[in-house]
Amino acid sequence: MMAHLCGISGHGKSMDLRPVTILCVDDDPSILKVRTLLFAQAGYSVLTALSGEEALRLLDEGTDVDLVLLDYLMPGMNGDELAGKLRERYPALPLVAVSAVGQLPPTFLNTVDSHAQKGQDPHILLSIVSTLLARSSAQRRPGGVDSRKTVLCVEDEQLQLQLRALLFESAGFVVLQARSANVAMETFRSRPVDVVVMDYWLCGKNGTAVAEEMKRLRPRIPIVMLSGFSSLPGEGVVVDAWLRKGEIEPEELVSAVRRLIDRDTDPQQTSTS
Repeated sequence: MMAHLCGISGHGKSMDLRPVTILCVDDDPSILKVRTLLFAQAGYSVLTALSGEEALRLLDEGTDVDLVLLDYLMPGMNGDELAGKLRERYPALPLVAVSAVGQLPPTFLNTVDSHAQKGQDPHILLSIVSTLLARSSAQRRPGGVDSRKTVLCVEDEQLQLQLRALLFESAGFVVLQARSANVAMETFRSRPVDVVVMDYWLCGKNGTAVAEEMKRLRPRIPIVMLSGFSSLPGEGVVVDAWLRKGEIEPEELVSAVRRLIDRDTDPQQTSTS
């Protein structure tokens, strides 16, 4: 295991003047070297581990770590198992998965706080890490309350799903992801959700059928449907907003979602709508 300590500056500055420490876990030493350089240049302290077992040993010895970056495919203990153990032992520790695997298991995605694809622009990874660390810091402040809302993004196209997740994460939302109708329903049943943003065309089932099932379970949860065409007759009864892909700007999508959440949590607006 190699550890790198850098000066306190930029993103890596913490409230108690201790460098913010990121633990990178990957079985490829060359990837760890690149990651160490990336985060050290951003002002973070970086620790690395070549296996899940090594990462757990480091944390169990009492090493201060503020965020863990972990690979999915690793010999011995894979990322799914490591994430589960970390969540059990250190429930407040932010976890970010970075993997070359295109479609990660839903259980893994729901255990980690966010994920990125290997080979993406490094600024995307830095942005994800910065957002999670800021959120974690706010929760640790005395009297701090986690008031973030949770959005379930449903989209069967991986790149679109990642971009949408990044958009809402950067806007301060907790993001749950689903690439199929079945995973969307499983997540909707098992996790707290404040709003659903769903593509109309899903593999094996259209979004309307999924929305109808969700509304039967939790009728007050707002559902935003994204489609390449105008709303079909009667769709307004099923979903709360129908937005045209290619015409809606990212900021407008976030604003629309916030308005629906505010409407749902404001009794006066709900009674007069």
